[in-house]
Amino acid sequence: MVESETLSPPAAAPAPAPAARAPGSATRVAVVGAGFIATFHLEILAETPGVEVVAVCDPVLERAQAAAASHGVANAVSELPALAKLGVDVAHLLAPPDLHAKLTRELLELGIGVFVEKPLALESGEARALAALAAERELPLGVNHNAVHHPSFARLLRRVRAGQIGRVEHVQVTLSVPLRQLDAGDYSHWMFREPKNIVFEQGPHPFAQLVELVGGVQSMEAVRLGTRELNPWQVFHDRWLLAAVAERGTAELYFAFGQDFTRSTLQVLGTDGSLEADLFHDHLSGERKTLWLDFWNSFLAGWRRGGELRGSAWRVLFHYLKQTLGLGRREDAFFAGMRGSIQAFHAALHEGAPPPADGERGAMVLDWCEAAVATLPAPKPAEPLPKDPGPARTGEVCVTGANGFIGRHTVAKLLARGLPVTAIVRRRHSLPPVLTDGARDGSVRLVVASLDDPDSLADAVRGARVVLHLATGGGDDWETVKRGMVEGSQRLGEACLAERVERLVYVSSTAALYLGHDCGKDVVGDDVPTDPQPGDRPLYARGKIAAEAALLKMHREQGVPVTIVRPAVVVGPDAPMQHSGLGLWVRDNHCVGWGLGDTPCPLVLVDDVADALARLAAHAGRELDGKTLNLSSRVPLTAADVVAAYREKTGRDLHFHPRALWFSQAMEIGKWVVKKVGGRKDAAFPSYRDLKSRQLAPALACERARNVLGWKPVEERDKFLAELLP
Repeated sequence: MVESETLSPPAAAPAPAPAARAPGSATRVAVVGAGFIATFHLEILAETPGVEVVAVCDPVLERAQAAAASHGVANAVSELPALAKLGVDVAHLLAPPDLHAKLTRELLELGIGVFVEKPLALESGEARALAALAAERELPLGVNHNAVHHPSFARLLRRVRAGQIGRVEHVQVTLSVPLRQLDAGDYSHWMFREPKNIVFEQGPHPFAQLVELVGGVQSMEAVRLGTRELNPWQVFHDRWLLAAVAERGTAELYFAFGQDFTRSTLQVLGTDGSLEADLFHDHLSGERKTLWLDFWNSFLAGWRRGGELRGSAWRVLFHYLKQTLGLGRREDAFFAGMRGSIQAFHAALHEGAPPPADGERGAMVLDWCEAAVATLPAPKPAEPLPKDPGPARTGEVCVTGANGFIGRHTVAKLLARGLPVTAIVRRRHSLPPVLTDGARDGSVRLVVASLDDPDSLADAVRGARVVLHLATGGGDDWETVKRGMVEGSQRLGEACLAERVERLVYVSSTAALYLGHDCGKDVVGDDVPTDPQPGDRPLYARGKIAAEAALLKMHREQGVPVTIVRPAVVVGPDAPMQHSGLGLWVRDNHCVGWGLGDTPCPLVLVDDVADALARLAAHAGRELDGKTLNLSSRVPLTAADVVAAYREKTGRDLHFHPRALWFSQAMEIGKWVVKKVGGRKDAAFPSYRDLKSRQLAPALACERARNVLGWKPVEERDKFLAELLP
């Protein structure tokens, strides 16, 4: 192990507190960044005394407008200077970490105080410079170290400061967590772009807690226990062991990212006792010295610890039931920590006191981050990708969503057929090897475009013979799904029409069909229409139904040469096993069946889907214009069989739980009743139709793919499992 040089943060004078606000005046707040975390800030700010949210700012104005409308905010803007004109006092900055320092500086220079999501910056020196600028301008600067306000940690900290365990000597931290992006193969997130980024993304939570317990870091030894290569030139260290000496004690941390089992604990060892916070379950227990003999002391230690854990368990259950029934506010650990952090900042601001997590606190947390990554070797620079894709070639095939699960397999199949490929992507970094290698050898043109931007789409498809549309859009509400999935597909159709593309292939899903046991058919053919009751289906299925309808209408009325492909349950060795087509995964190792799981599931290997799309791209006939094609194999495997095969291959404790549909529906109705009793006006009555459709009861005929394209998917059981689980 190599010890980093001693890190001692320079002494800094406390930042002057901002002037106390006039009695009765509200802090005018803006939220900058309308992504996922913005919802939490907006909900908490709405219940924070002395605060008025006046604007949402996001570089994509439509996103800002949607967030503002959802939360009753009057203004939506796309540029920071507009906030100054609106008289904003404080901005909650929720941008990606690599933009924190730049945007914080811009806001401070506009005369606007800032409350920044962690980390404050990516360098402790930059953080201290921002703190100095805020002090110079007499503006508040705070950091959202919400882990310090985690309920069980807050209770632990109070007991430590009350002297219950004597003087703190050592802290042990375990942070073992799953990462959704790793499971999905989405390596474009900021935390994967450089090996050190994962520490700056995940580390500030425990490091902020350590600052409270043992102060600033003085030295650290770091060992990286696990490393994987996500893509060429993209290294990810998934397990770390850190040992540190701090101002007021020592610390040991185990980080494990992308794990199957979650464990997040913090144990404080003192001269006269210990305390352990289970941050995942929100439990706290401890042990102290007593006057009794060892045998009785040991009994009391176990008895009292058990009592504390039982008390914590009842408290968590009580808060959940109270919130669900509308009898109390939300108290889950994450939300309570966020609320505590945000409201502590605004309470200090209103009283004219320094923020509890100010710029210097943020810099001390970054000292810990920098110590952890101090011995990392410099990342290997990636070979640059060609900046100019050049003109389209004869027979060009454009693929949207080319870096997705089906997309990257499809590009590989197209290249194997010798077809020139244009990969339409939203960004040029963190791309799979099939795209980067192809860009460097000239077989793949990389084009950045967005379904929101008609001009970029027209440029991307210009000169193409075929466009394969695999990109999709998600969202938590219908308007967002409609904009991304439906209107985006329409814009692509218009671009294909304008640029004289010979064939547009829209990759839909069998989720657009109604496949309940009462659909009236034992076998569903290619021409079956989409579900005539889309309102009874979830947003994804509803979006696919609407997108199909919009494109087929464009085919009839404008002549857009579209073919629609509907893959069934697509599986592959490089995809998460927790496919919703198998059942409801209530945990990543517990799958509740859409029924008893005793009928064959319409499975299809991702390589077979990609092969069908490549065959369609190469097909010269026009008989598939305006037609739909199902893609499914006839492999004799049930959902229960697949889960059992995963269990045997992986050695994991996987379980398939058959459940009658009527029982699942009864449970969903029970949840709905509780939500209604709790005052949830937006709670929709559970759709039994959707539940029945998820059973995937009828078999799927795929005659067009087989007869017209010569498609032959893997259907022999043992071979299918061998390819799925190599």
